[in-house]
Amino acid sequence: MGAESKRIGNQGENAAERYLTQKGFEILSRNFRSMQGEVDLVARDGEFLVFVEVKNYSFRSLGSPLGAIRKSKKESIIHAAQTYLYKNGVKNTNCRFDVIAIYRKYSGQTVIDHIQDAFYAR
Repeated sequence: MGAESKRIGNQGENAAERYLTQKGFEILSRNFRSMQGEVDLVARDGEFLVFVEVKNYSFRSLGSPLGAIRKSKKESIIHAAQTYLYKNGVKNTNCRFDVIAIYRKYSGQTVIDHIQDAFYAR
């Protein structure tokens, strides 16, 4: 990942973290890595442990933010989530996978789309 991509990614994660905190989520971890994947944010939302993928765009691209998350990316997020649960001794907890897409309209306004239960582990 280039320096510019990393900077844009960090900006998106910062915005997503602020958004979730304002919505009452408790942020537990950021950029949690396993051998096969990474979760951008791990948060607590009431009874749910939430694994969040953040997509940050310059402008609204064609297609859905979910379309940008291919099967292999989902698998790597799920692996990282499983590793997080194991390493932190988390059991008997409801979990979900959310996606936050951040983009700018041509007017310059920033828009945040929060998609709860964006995909499932099998």
